[in-house]
Amino acid sequence: MYTRHIITSLLFLFFTGFALVGKAETITIKGIIVNDRSESLPAATVQLNDGEFGMVTGQDGRFEFNGLPAQVYKLQASYMGYETYTRIIEPGQASGLVAVRLTPSEMLLEGVEVSENRQQIARRVNSISVEHLQADFFSGNQAGSLMRTLRRIPGVHSMDAGTGMSKPMIRGLGFYRVVFAQNGIKQSGQLWNQHIGISIDQHAISQMEIIKGPSSLRYGSDAIGGVINILPAPIPAKGQWSADVSLTAKSNTEWMGASTGFSGRWGDVYIHLQATHNRFGDFRVPGTDVFLLPAPAGTAEATHEVELGDHAHNTAGEETGISLVTGIVRPWGNSYFDVRFHTVENGFFDYVGLQHASRREEHMASTREVKLPYQSVSDYSINHFTNRYFGENKLEIALGYQFNSSTEHSRLTDRTGNRYDDLMFYREKDNLELQLDLHNITANTSYSFRHLENHLVDMILHTGYEQNSTDGFSHILPDYSRASIGAGLIHQYELSPRWIINSGMRFDYHLINMKESLNPDPAFGDSIFNPQFEEHYLGTAFSLGANYIPNPNNIFKAHIGKSFRVPAIYELGAYGLHRHEGRFERGDLSIKPEEAWQLDLGYELETDGLRIMLSPFANYFTNYLFLNPTAELRSEGQVYRYHQSEALLYGGEASVEYEWRERVNLYAGIEYVYALNLDLKRSLPFTSPMSAITGLEYAFADRGIFSNIRVGIEGVLVGAQNNTVPNELSTPGHFSLNMHASTLLQLAGQQVDISLRVNNALDNRYYDHISFYRRMRIPEPGRDVQLFVKIPINK
Repeated sequence: MYTRHIITSLLFLFFTGFALVGKAETITIKGIIVNDRSESLPAATVQLNDGEFGMVTGQDGRFEFNGLPAQVYKLQASYMGYETYTRIIEPGQASGLVAVRLTPSEMLLEGVEVSENRQQIARRVNSISVEHLQADFFSGNQAGSLMRTLRRIPGVHSMDAGTGMSKPMIRGLGFYRVVFAQNGIKQSGQLWNQHIGISIDQHAISQMEIIKGPSSLRYGSDAIGGVINILPAPIPAKGQWSADVSLTAKSNTEWMGASTGFSGRWGDVYIHLQATHNRFGDFRVPGTDVFLLPAPAGTAEATHEVELGDHAHNTAGEETGISLVTGIVRPWGNSYFDVRFHTVENGFFDYVGLQHASRREEHMASTREVKLPYQSVSDYSINHFTNRYFGENKLEIALGYQFNSSTEHSRLTDRTGNRYDDLMFYREKDNLELQLDLHNITANTSYSFRHLENHLVDMILHTGYEQNSTDGFSHILPDYSRASIGAGLIHQYELSPRWIINSGMRFDYHLINMKESLNPDPAFGDSIFNPQFEEHYLGTAFSLGANYIPNPNNIFKAHIGKSFRVPAIYELGAYGLHRHEGRFERGDLSIKPEEAWQLDLGYELETDGLRIMLSPFANYFTNYLFLNPTAELRSEGQVYRYHQSEALLYGGEASVEYEWRERVNLYAGIEYVYALNLDLKRSLPFTSPMSAITGLEYAFADRGIFSNIRVGIEGVLVGAQNNTVPNELSTPGHFSLNMHASTLLQLAGQQVDISLRVNNALDNRYYDHISFYRRMRIPEPGRDVQLFVKIPINK
């Protein structure tokens, strides 16, 4: 060690002495500090010659030393959560801009990854609301599905149809208006179906960003309401490896689960591996003697009571997830593959079968066995990402392929006797009612210009192609293909240390082709389900936003823009019984792309343990598209039709968090959305009501083998939803109480993380307004005691 220091000192003396020969002159050393994503790092520390000269970077990540003696300098740059950067600068190299790119440090500080500074960068530069979540959020708030886990975030909700079956909602918008992506590659699936959840293993997520608001510029048409984007896991340091085993148990559904993960790096090659398996039973509800059939209000079926009990029968299931990420790290950047497999099998609540005593006894015989009706969803994806740096600039290329296969199985019947051969054929396939196979290919590229002073420019090109084929005894969607291409430009300009201006524009082209679908039984229903259909759609989006930063603790934001959304295939061509929703759904080939004008405002304060966030918004749609219940009845069920109207959605989120003396943590949040059909001057259907959450957490001093001891309690208040349309039930408000405790346990030198959580601790009976079960008067799950155990193994 001493020899290295002596040699280094001699080299500096040699170069310094050599540089001083000749006439005296001065030089300027200036540059910019960015992270691995080419985002500027404000307040980074820059030193010359081990502290002889020093400064911190400005809000744009830039630094400048003037009037320096013309000699050799050792430059060091450091920033919390990143490896220290060191380089030698000779006088002849000082004339240009020095580009310093810091790589994330993979050290762990008390179990929390220091890469959380990404949240601070996004908070400062984005004009819309962005939340960054780390691994500890998912371990501390894990629920039966990823979307239920994310309900802890103000403005984020979920539409639930059972354990593991839920879809995301952001600010009252869901289905095709919210993009779920893996590092920017949109995940496709049967988004129209509330019973098909997001195909992802929660344990395989290490960090995520949630964008609340219009994001069409970067993510395309379907991001008109927001984005949930899984970010890549941090790259391990050289020679480092880690592993963990996680066990989960939940009382309400008799859930038993296990997951194991491994990460490591050898030289330039790294790997992340995760495998998970969960099994669960029927969810328990506070004592419910009977339920009602999902029929329109006022009909005889709507008053027909069916015996239930304390379980939602046949909602059991199991899921398996496997993911592999492997890649290389080079001086020019990194390149990696991301391969994932996820499969889930769920029973459907058998509201038809439970009307018959024999079927009811069959379901009640076991709360863990899946019987007819049920669904199986398998999702396979392989993505490849390359990040290539050219000085400060960055090229990103993302290529992806996804195959999603969904099957539904029910007791099949032939209404007219004309389809006997079909009936026998599909009964042999375990009563295959519906099969949807979706192939999706994505190619995205972007180039980021970071060398321009005070300007950040991203050029984006997105292309995609998807093809869907259908099979099964029943029909709801035609075979179709869809191709798209979009190009955009996003510009960020630092007008001054206090003002940041964001702007951008994007153009998209979509081509949709649907094949003709004929009725195999013309004696029942229309002879043609879907005609041959081909249509071209063009869309544009643009936005302008500004951030005002009077000081490091306060940020004011404003954003206005125009977004668009191309109609989904289901909205155009749906025709058939959505059996497990209990309704007949029809699309409309004449509908047009949605267009929306959106305004977002924001204020954030962060100082001395206090953080306050306010984020009001307003979305005006010239032709909002929604599924509307009608009074029309068919033998298959109530008819729902897609309809467009002028609409206004407005509301906002607010949250406050205060940490006192590193012991007490107080937090509260509230969200509200009001959705108005401007054509009819009444509410839009199926809108979430106001909800608020408040909590208190206390951290105890370490005691013996116990450390990081935390105990907390939180209350959730949901308002009544009386803003409904005809044939939509209103829902009373409710209150629920949750509790949690966690600690790190040291046993024979091995750390064990233990968390205990109790949801709905008072076992209250309440309804979720946008849940599938609301129409049947079936309450949400009762008290659920959850135990999480994680055993980390680190080298």
